[in-house]
Amino acid sequence: FLRRLGDSRGEAITMGQIADILQQQGETNKALRIHREEILPVFERLGDTREGAITMSKIADILRQRGEMDEALRIYREESLPVFERLGDVREGAIMMSKVADILQQRGETNEALRIYREELLSVFERLEDVRSRAATMGKIADILQQRGEMEEALRIYREELLSVFERLGDKRSKAITMERIARILQARKLGSPSSSKEQPLIPPTSPLAPQATAKGNSS
Repeated sequence: FLRRLGDSRGEAITMGQIADILQQQGETNKALRIHREEILPVFERLGDTREGAITMSKIADILRQRGEMDEALRIYREESLPVFERLGDVREGAIMMSKVADILQQRGETNEALRIYREELLSVFERLEDVRSRAATMGKIADILQQRGEMEEALRIYREELLSVFERLGDKRSKAITMERIARILQARKLGSPSSSKEQPLIPPTSPLAPQATAKGNSS
């Protein structure tokens, strides 16, 4: 129907929603093909660089899900981020930087990941008054500090920066995970041993609290 009307943009958005569902179901090959072969060419033909950059970031998300970290990192840095910076889209640029930092953290490059979270992202989300994204970023900072054995500062962040935010947002799951983090640190301190460094992320990428790229007319 959409094709018959010549609504290529609407068709691309619909195909993007289908690809998102396929990705959630683990059918990454099909989702990747749709983004690369059916959606991206539409936005390139329309000259819509913003939607093209968002589509590229979704391609990178799938590659990251498949463990292809190097190519995902390259796309975030070289394909998507420069477009948002050129367009002056501060929020989307910050989201790309957050994904870059996430990969760096996964690869053990915690110093650079921590620098990005602290120096590049917090100030942006504070300026945008984006409480959810700021909480996600603070959670990632605390997770890294906990992994590095800096328990007191991690504990302070969990207690003073995050609990009240999750309570205000009504996010029971993230509040429960934060309480578990606090309990682990207190228990480790009592026993005089470091807590486990292999924790689930405080705010998973799929959580509503995690920073997400947004397409015009379509939430990603």
